[in-house]
Amino acid sequence: MTTPPRGDDTAATVASLTGYTVSVLRWEDERDAAALLARAFVDDPLVVAICDARAADREKRMRWGFRVAIRSHCLTAQPAWTMTDSAGRAAGVVLVTRPRTTVYEKADVFFALWGLLHIGLRVGRRGAKAARIIAEQAPGGAFTYLRTLGVEPELHGRGVGSRLVDQVVRTAPAGVPIYLETAKEQNLGFYARHGFHCLGELRCLDVPVWRLLRPARVARAEERA
Repeated sequence: MTTPPRGDDTAATVASLTGYTVSVLRWEDERDAAALLARAFVDDPLVVAICDARAADREKRMRWGFRVAIRSHCLTAQPAWTMTDSAGRAAGVVLVTRPRTTVYEKADVFFALWGLLHIGLRVGRRGAKAARIIAEQAPGGAFTYLRTLGVEPELHGRGVGSRLVDQVVRTAPAGVPIYLETAKEQNLGFYARHGFHCLGELRCLDVPVWRLLRPARVARAEERA
């Protein structure tokens, strides 16, 4: 799931990121990255449906869930990046899964079960159900999966989301599309400006979720050599 900021793709906002850098996310930094993602997703409609709790409780539960997810993601050598300012403070995080024929929902179930003591049995079950529903609607064939993108809420509109999406697009293997889902309709325009088109809408826990795909890029000359 992704939740980029609104108004995030103009030249002016991207220019305002002077001093910010994109680097590989280390699993040792999962605490700070998970806290950022929890803040970014606290009002996401699907997160609200899964947690069914007040905002403070949702953020606490999601923070633990993201800690487990980030640590597992990084230790399995899947790509992940963070954008930080000159003081090292995180501004955004993106997690990507390299091309597979499908998205393995068991990985998400495992994350939920691992954090069960912290997020609660009911939330864990609802999270596993949501992961299964979403995975069943993944496109056929190989694709790069932009599985999670979040930006520090106070930095919305600064171009952080655009820079991280560009990082994903630039490093994705040629010849395979990039796929993602979002539960926020206002995100559709943002992703359209980055080359994604909508494959359709699904219902997950009675929440509309949009499926988006960016066509595969052509391999550069050095990649074909």
